[in-house]
Amino acid sequence: MARACRVPPLRASAAATAALAIAALALAGCDARDTTARIWARQLALDPPQLWRAETLGPAGQVWRTLEVCADRKLRTGFTRANPDINGKPCEPIGKVVSKPGLYAFRCQALGRTFGVSVAREGDAARAFTVRYAVTESDPPAHVFAQTLRYRLLGPCPAGWRIGDRSPG
Repeated sequence: MARACRVPPLRASAAATAALAIAALALAGCDARDTTARIWARQLALDPPQLWRAETLGPAGQVWRTLEVCADRKLRTGFTRANPDINGKPCEPIGKVVSKPGLYAFRCQALGRTFGVSVAREGDAARAFTVRYAVTESDPPAHVFAQTLRYRLLGPCPAGWRIGDRSPG
């Protein structure tokens, strides 16, 4: 018979801690399914997932595409970050990364070329904001890829949705 075990307290950034706690409790002979459920319930209470609408905007601000995504805090951080691939190869950061409210920027290299990457955010990061992503080749001809997305919090995720679930809006 499985032993009842105490679930250790978790912090808001507890995804890795939760995985380690599950493994440790399982090794101690605890009921892993019950323990896993309690740990994830506690994590969801600390950082409940929320439903966000993401709209890709055209040059004149018109909505081109819409997507709704169930996101926790870690996934939402990715809304204002960029880690581009260039022709399928990761662009490896070089030098300093600028990370301050409203701006995330760095230089990177891929395929023997250098690029500048910037993500500029305007608005309330907790409710509704717009992000402009830009990747600019440093060497001539300086090709630029730019995209603007508007994010808006809709409320709790629909029943049955998990973090990362998405659908066209």
